[in-house]
Amino acid sequence: MSAPAIPVRPASPALAMFVALFAGATFIGFSGIFVRLSDVGPAAAGFWRMLFAMPVLVSWTAFERRKPRGAAPLGSGALGATALAGLLFGIDVALFNASLGFTTIANASLLGNLAPVGVVLGGWLILGDKPTRRILGALMLAIAGALLLVLPKFTGNPAASSNLFGDSLAFGAAMSYAAYILAVGRARGRADAGLVSLISSLVCAVFCLVAALVLHEQIIPMSLQGWLAVIGLGLVSHALGQGLITLSLGSYGASAASLVMVWPALVSVLAAWAIFGEQPTPVQAFGGVAILAAVLMVRRG
Repeated sequence: MSAPAIPVRPASPALAMFVALFAGATFIGFSGIFVRLSDVGPAAAGFWRMLFAMPVLVSWTAFERRKPRGAAPLGSGALGATALAGLLFGIDVALFNASLGFTTIANASLLGNLAPVGVVLGGWLILGDKPTRRILGALMLAIAGALLLVLPKFTGNPAASSNLFGDSLAFGAAMSYAAYILAVGRARGRADAGLVSLISSLVCAVFCLVAALVLHEQIIPMSLQGWLAVIGLGLVSHALGQGLITLSLGSYGASAASLVMVWPALVSVLAAWAIFGEQPTPVQAFGGVAILAAVLMVRRG
């Protein structure tokens, strides 16, 4: 392959890039809350998420093009990777949003954030991006924390079997997001973050709108709460959240970045507790501590 492999451990990533990575992951953690509060279909919610993020992404791209050093041109290799990233993100968004109709926000968020498994394995087996021992250790710790968070949902819970379909959708979303991270990491090696975010979001918007029309979903929000929810999806979860993640991938490798992405699971659990009364158990709280420890391990490289 002509494109360079995604580095697992950069020489010395700036603190600002880690803050951007962590903040982006936090904003993304509220996506499940916004989807649950919306009154449109799963794919339609994804479409509105992309649409309301467009003004910010266009401004971001325009700013990059005006920098003195000039913006990195979008070659054919970067264009293909960016378009693929948009398609994969559309699948991720549609599956994750749909899972919220069949399982809890905690389950969907936790299973949906198992993307590090796919990223590390995919980067290793396909791209030759061999992870360091520290990254593998952080990966195992993050997965253990996620299991501790989600396990009580399946222990002695007669409704667990009814949640299996929703959990499966969330797991499918995680694998789609893993492939998205790899594709964005490849595109970011050849193009600026704003342009990659803009084009991938356009592709994602088209995919979600077509999917919503084919599935005969409710597309137009029917209430003020519905409109505020999809606006929050666009501005908070995507423009800020996904945008900062894409920006940080220029300094962090895909494996390290994806590990930090388990943080939104904890954010979602706490937000669901505060808003919908989904109270976490002590075991879930311990799992959250494990996730935080994994985040710190990523910071140290």
